[in-house]
Amino acid sequence: MTTALPSFLADPSLPTKNHPPPPPNQPIPPPPNSDLEAAAAAANAVANAPQTPNDNTARTSTGTSRHSNSSSAAAPSIPWGPSHPCYPHPNAHLPLASPLAASTRIIRVPRDWMPLGDLAPQYSMTYPEILEQWVSEQDFRVLVGRVNEGLEEAFTKGGWRDLVLGVATGWLWEDFGGASVKRGCRVVEAQIEEWNRGREGEGVRCWGLRRTGYMSLDIQIPDPHIRVVGAEEEEEEQEEEQEEQETNGRIEQQEAEAETATAPNT
Repeated sequence: MTTALPSFLADPSLPTKNHPPPPPNQPIPPPPNSDLEAAAAAANAVANAPQTPNDNTARTSTGTSRHSNSSSAAAPSIPWGPSHPCYPHPNAHLPLASPLAASTRIIRVPRDWMPLGDLAPQYSMTYPEILEQWVSEQDFRVLVGRVNEGLEEAFTKGGWRDLVLGVATGWLWEDFGGASVKRGCRVVEAQIEEWNRGREGEGVRCWGLRRTGYMSLDIQIPDPHIRVVGAEEEEEEQEEEQEEQETNGRIEQQEAEAETATAPNT
């Protein structure tokens, strides 16, 4: 009498009554697995089902976008001070006794290190709006553009040739101004002077780059009489405090003199 094995102990690869042995030289087909087929069908149904937007996800994404827009809009600007492009600096190119030193200010166009780095001086193309009354944006960009192009050409050409000629002549080639860098810088200075000749009598002037060590492009304008909000109040408070201290000092000195005069002679 043959006893049938349980289903979990039966080897599905062995031939049975319902599953005859496969023909020779052919792979044995895997047994049907209803659980795997059901899982695959369920996965396909979930993948093909129409997706509905989640309210929480939509709200989160909307809130994130609004937060990013508000943060970008509320980004802090450059604080008012010497680093601001519109800040009127005292005119350090003139003697203190000169009348123009008190009636003019300097707008400094800073170096822009992004285009060429240390290879050649380049200056920012950002237009200071404080120049609007005397220098238009187009004239400003023409000036800065010519200066940048001239300096790039002067500092990036003729390197090896100038080196060989300098060594061969005992550096007399550079002393007499034959190097391409010095010739290019003279061309840039001539362009700045030409720009100044078109504005004589207006109190506007662009100072040479050698006076600033090529660290900034200084443009002279009449004093715009810009004052920082609250600066006058602070000055008045400081003056009042100074006067009060002086008054208290005089009172203390008078009291000390009076006590000295009334003291009995010993």
